[in-house]
Amino acid sequence: MDIKKDKNLLLYQFLDKSIQEVIPTFCDENEDTKYLSRDKNGDICWISLDTSLNILINNKFKDTSIYYSNDNRIGIGRFPLFTYKIDLAVPKDTLMTAFHIGDGSFGFSMGNGTISGFIPEIVGIGNDENKPGIYFLGIASNDISSNIPLIIVDGRSTYNTALTNRPIFGITSENYNKYKLIVNQNGDLEIFGDIILENYSLKSLINILKKDIEYLKTKIT
Repeated sequence: MDIKKDKNLLLYQFLDKSIQEVIPTFCDENEDTKYLSRDKNGDICWISLDTSLNILINNKFKDTSIYYSNDNRIGIGRFPLFTYKIDLAVPKDTLMTAFHIGDGSFGFSMGNGTISGFIPEIVGIGNDENKPGIYFLGIASNDISSNIPLIIVDGRSTYNTALTNRPIFGITSENYNKYKLIVNQNGDLEIFGDIILENYSLKSLINILKKDIEYLKTKIT
């Protein structure tokens, strides 16, 4: 690329051994910010930089770390990775909220939940005891019968294969490693507590049945 004395640019296209001269045209003598682009016909031309819309060269918004791509993807903190439509850069080893909807005290947040590595953390906070922290709502689009659950928790490996090395789902209260309920990789349900059915304790019923079984055994013998 050469810059001529009249500030035109000569673009050398080595593949087809051609030279194209692009002549800038300025509507306003004070408007000296132009950048090279292509028009609808694919020809190289000079385009005015519209700072009122914060459109900048190199796909970055002015004075920010917000990037955008030609396929409508947005990256905050870095250029959008892979095929993510919105990509927020959140460092590992740092407790940090990446995304929040709420009033600043109560609401819904997502981010890194650990200072050692990265654990995706979703936090919901209700503003009183009558509101849940996180409320999952699935809405069916019709009344047609189906065997597909309305809400699905899908655990899998990074190769999209079945998990064989850890449980799929767990519920804790305050203690990350002290589970109240676990669904393991075989689909078995492990409950570290009791199940109440119509005000009856399942544990109590099982104990009663065990006693009845032992009593019947003695009668048989």
